[in-house]
Amino acid sequence: MSKFLALIQNKNKKERSDAKPRAWYKLFSNVKTINIALLVLICLFGVLYLAEINSMAIKGFAIKDLEDKQSALKENIRKVEFQVAEMQSTAKIQERINGLEMVSVAKVDYANTSGTVAVK
Repeated sequence: MSKFLALIQNKNKKERSDAKPRAWYKLFSNVKTINIALLVLICLFGVLYLAEINSMAIKGFAIKDLEDKQSALKENIRKVEFQVAEMQSTAKIQERINGLEMVSVAKVDYANTSGTVAVK
């Protein structure tokens, strides 16, 4: 009986050894397919990464331009506010009054309205 078991075990070993090259071939072809798929995915993600970095760089330049415009506008606002303050100063107002060549009033006479006054 032990001869019989030994023959069956040897037969099973032969089947396994025959099956192993086929299994390795299938595994190799699957690994090759997986490697190709991984390579394609890596390339795809690399292209997407470069596109995103490029987009971020473009947005960075746009933001810098907008910040420059903002600082120029702030400077312009500061200059205009300074001009407004200068034009509202009493010295400037007095200068403009003198430029109109008006005569200053020495004495003011007010009309005396004693009694009844009709109001419409």
